[in-house]
Amino acid sequence: MLIRINAALALTWLMAATLCAADDPFCGKWKLNQEKSKIAGEQMKIADLGDDKYKFTFGNVSDTITADGTDQPTHFGRTTSITKEGPNTWKMVIKKDGKVISSMDHILSDDGKVQTIKGTDTKPDGTSSDFEVVAKRVGTGSGFAGTWESTDVKIKSPNEWEIEPYGANGLTFNTPAYKDTLSMNFDGKDYTEKGPDVAAGSTSSGKRIDANTLEVTDKIKGQVMDHTRFQVSSDGKTLTLTIHETGQPHAVTIVYDKI
Repeated sequence: MLIRINAALALTWLMAATLCAADDPFCGKWKLNQEKSKIAGEQMKIADLGDDKYKFTFGNVSDTITADGTDQPTHFGRTTSITKEGPNTWKMVIKKDGKVISSMDHILSDDGKVQTIKGTDTKPDGTSSDFEVVAKRVGTGSGFAGTWESTDVKIKSPNEWEIEPYGANGLTFNTPAYKDTLSMNFDGKDYTEKGPDVAAGSTSSGKRIDANTLEVTDKIKGQVMDHTRFQVSSDGKTLTLTIHETGQPHAVTIVYDKI
């Protein structure tokens, strides 16, 4: 009897999931469309505090790091090291739990007006993703010190995720390569994000505006990090995320195609 009941329940859930996948435009697998995305426009501020010590500010997050090649604690349970490899080149390595999650070179142009960042992210599933960011100097400054605004961002590997039904009217957002999962209902309550690279205290809350539109707020330990609008096109083939990060002057737009 128990086996028959469990089998019946499993069939019921399968039918419900299939119904959601068919009716809910968010359900399905999505792949980054970099050509349609507008990821540039975010700013990073670097302040030279003297004695090879620098303060980095990105949005509402700041960390002070001494450029001596040692691992130093930074936000979100990570460590960062900076090694000066020349007057115009820094090597930065970011780790979590002692494992490298990102390594990059910061290269300053001879005229000091452009900074190019070339690096590799190492994902929890063992794969890697190369990236390149070109940033221009905004306002005054010398060397690496100053305000930098990205003008071009390239991610040189596929970025895919999957959205599935959750509960009565919620959704689960899965990013397999990062082993990252967020299951939430759209009732304004905070739901915890889970994954090996997720910062402790990461939560999200949101509401459904209509069948094709969501608004989500991300927090870390209660501090608002960003507001994001999720919009599925009327034909159900495109998902657009418009992200307003706290402390950033411009929103970024990330576009995904259904696969």
